[in-house]
Amino acid sequence: MSRTLVGTTNSGVAAAVTEPGYLVQIDFSAPVRLSSRGDVSWSSNAWVAWDIRIGGLLSDGSVSAQNGSLQLGNTDYTIGALVLAEGVAGRAVNIWKFYGATPATGDPVLIFSGVADDATIEPDGGTVNIGLQQQGGMTLYCPRTYITRAAGFSFLPARGTLIQWNGETFKLEAE
Repeated sequence: MSRTLVGTTNSGVAAAVTEPGYLVQIDFSAPVRLSSRGDVSWSSNAWVAWDIRIGGLLSDGSVSAQNGSLQLGNTDYTIGALVLAEGVAGRAVNIWKFYGATPATGDPVLIFSGVADDATIEPDGGTVNIGLQQQGGMTLYCPRTYITRAAGFSFLPARGTLIQWNGETFKLEAE
């Protein structure tokens, strides 16, 4: 499959040294849109200048699930406060890569679409590190299966039974 490069992407790839820019959208209660290239407008949205570092995203097709990390500057504690207030696990994250100072309509290429996994706030380093998981690739939900009569199970222990498992105690309760 081939793709025609347009605008600043074409000239950026032809340059001797090419450093990509990134657009990051995290779907908090109000979506946060960040840009590594300064304040930009793209896709009818305003993207705010932010310190962004992307790590571990493979685009060579060698793996079916894509995992990586997103490091965001937190010198004013804005992102850290948002992560603490709303949580980040399971939130949709989209990352686009582009070249040049400002992206034209067709320039940014979606390089990641998935969910945030976990977050570490580094108060001394002024950063928030967010783990990334491709949606459905490695995302697990607990419990994945409910053991109920409706799910086809007929021999069930009585309500209130205590089950010891791997050093933990679980009490069976009604659904």
